[in-house]
Amino acid sequence: MEEKPSRVAAGDTGFDERIRQMADSVQARVRYHSIELPDGSVLPGLQSIEQLRRRLDVFGLPGDLRGKRVIDIGAWDGWFSFECERRGATVTAVDCVELDTFLEARHLLNSKVEYLTLDVNELSARRLGRFDIVLFFGVLYHLRHPLLGLEKAVELSTDLVLVESFVIESETGRPIPAVMEFYERAELGGQIDNWCGPTPECLLALCRSAGLARVELKDITNHRASVLCHRRWPEPEGKSAAPHLHSAINNRTWQARFHPHKDEYICCYFKSDAADLSPENVFIEVDGYGVPCLTVAPNGPGAYQANCLRPPGLDPGSHQTSIRTADSGRSNTADFLMLDEFGDEAISPPRAFPAAAPELCSVEFQISGDLRSAVNPGGTLICYFRSPAKAMGPPDLTIDVAGALVPSHTIGSLGEGVWQSNTLLKQPIAAGTLVRLRLGAGEWSQALPIK
Repeated sequence: MEEKPSRVAAGDTGFDERIRQMADSVQARVRYHSIELPDGSVLPGLQSIEQLRRRLDVFGLPGDLRGKRVIDIGAWDGWFSFECERRGATVTAVDCVELDTFLEARHLLNSKVEYLTLDVNELSARRLGRFDIVLFFGVLYHLRHPLLGLEKAVELSTDLVLVESFVIESETGRPIPAVMEFYERAELGGQIDNWCGPTPECLLALCRSAGLARVELKDITNHRASVLCHRRWPEPEGKSAAPHLHSAINNRTWQARFHPHKDEYICCYFKSDAADLSPENVFIEVDGYGVPCLTVAPNGPGAYQANCLRPPGLDPGSHQTSIRTADSGRSNTADFLMLDEFGDEAISPPRAFPAAAPELCSVEFQISGDLRSAVNPGGTLICYFRSPAKAMGPPDLTIDVAGALVPSHTIGSLGEGVWQSNTLLKQPIAAGTLVRLRLGAGEWSQALPIK
């Protein structure tokens, strides 16, 4: 029988006592999860099979999970892991400590669930691979860095993330309802590993900010909120013309390069016939995964800039960004480069480009507009050229300036086969200096003087 909902807050003596009794039971090797065995008998726990089933069923997870990979982060006694395995999934269970109760249940169930002892901070797609479904139950409020924990869940996911967390009551009447309590010591339930209590609105905002495209509050029971999260946007209807994406660059460096350990944003420059664009009706994708838009601003007639967070867990190498509006199709893609953890470029397989040399249309030198910035104190070299290539990134272009090779830092598509390359300079280049370029290992273009 479910408890009646009650007001829960740090310092509530009744709540503290219930948490202490539960902790004492766990220390005494009483299971938190009940486990149903093949013969119909039950290993009893503090949560009944009915309660556990309800916690999972609120997400609408299919009964048939064959062909799916599932990871259960914070598996504890393992009921959710074993239930997903029963539905046909290949399951990995993770917790910060190894529990005899999990091992015993796995043995009695003759389960093949992989069991790993790892902290959330140790999780990575490079180490574990990626999963169709990520379970993140009862973990968030135990983390000193809850947003980082959610980013780890996003990194591991290719489709769904199921989040369940302790929440405090909504902050009614506040202009910004996304509020979170922080517990420095043992203010919540007398436990030193209860670190935060978000409002439901804050929990949804945290999920979006971690990089989840769509989040839906499914239930709040006894101050535990269940949130169903998707990594992808719905497929576009394509009723109106797709935007044209010019470039996707780093907000700090103005290059199409990103560092995995830096808090950097993607600036998308695009053109669209749509009016009244806002973060709610602009949909950005990186490698096909949805990324919530943070801001949209006009940038000239029919032109816009939209900013989003760089998604967590991107592998070193090239990645593709696209953008669409509420009823349009997807735009063309714009490449950016993910550096490795040391800030170096990964070696990527060379792309195939048309054999013909690109047509260099004009070369310009532009003085830096911000004298405070050390990004390009010498100004910017801008090359306009034509190529029938459908996609390219900065590593694909080589620029020869009077015999010295310089990199392209940003490449943007202007449409109809016209491209723009920007190179940020430490020193200015004199007018009249000859410049040529090539794609991949192809032929060099004609040389043109800098204007």
